[in-house]
Amino acid sequence: MRFYPGDPDHQPLGHVGRVPVFAATIISALFVVGMVLTVMLETAGGPLHLFAFSTDDFYRHGWLWQPFTCVFINAPNFFFLFSVIFFYWSSVEIEQYLGRRVFLTLYALLLVALVSALGLWQLAGTPGGFAGMGEITIGMFIAYTTLYPNLEYFGWIPLKYVAFACLAISALSYFPTHDWPGLSVLLAICGTAFGYTRYKKLGGSLEIPAVARNLNPFRRRPKFRVLPSPERPDPSSATDSSPGQSVDAILDKIAQKGFASLSQSERDQLERAREILNKKRQ
Repeated sequence: MRFYPGDPDHQPLGHVGRVPVFAATIISALFVVGMVLTVMLETAGGPLHLFAFSTDDFYRHGWLWQPFTCVFINAPNFFFLFSVIFFYWSSVEIEQYLGRRVFLTLYALLLVALVSALGLWQLAGTPGGFAGMGEITIGMFIAYTTLYPNLEYFGWIPLKYVAFACLAISALSYFPTHDWPGLSVLLAICGTAFGYTRYKKLGGSLEIPAVARNLNPFRRRPKFRVLPSPERPDPSSATDSSPGQSVDAILDKIAQKGFASLSQSERDQLERAREILNKKRQ
């Protein structure tokens, strides 16, 4: 895990024994409590529908608490504990990286995306409902992947490919039942998670792709000038004058890609620099 000792917003709220407690820890615990209460209400025949999200109840009757309570209604099954652990793992990393306020804002935006997606179906004449933590967990995983896209899973699979595969498989599960509102909720949550996390990762600036910039008809086109070809310095003289400066780029390449990525000329230049340094030491 990543800790920022100088900023309390990135630190845990406290500790239970040796276990740090974050805002994500509290939400994960509430998922477990919600599952237990769900079983108790279903067993007693209680009004569980009051806490599940319904577009009719929310938009027509003003039951504003439903978006906050619907994600805690979960049935007990074999994979529930793994879902909670997965949510906790992704969310704690996000909270430590971006801070508690940004994490809670992200969590709220995912709920807004859920309500907005089903609200559009309500306007189209298709009322719907929602309950469960599955889509929220996937959204947090997408946000975590946005922070560490090239983190290798199992030592060789970049995390961004794992996230794409998981999202594609999750989306396919809606097709047999023609649950298009549910699919729209999943896509809205994942899109919001990616967009907001990417925005915060860039320091609160919007990243406009080069394709979008090229579509602007009013953009200033760069003017090109033909410059004379610069004289190429002698590699041996550059190495002799400043061996440390000439091999910096080669050393950086070795650190990033390994010694095997060097060409033969780069290896020769590195060997010449080594010989010069050995002579100076003698």
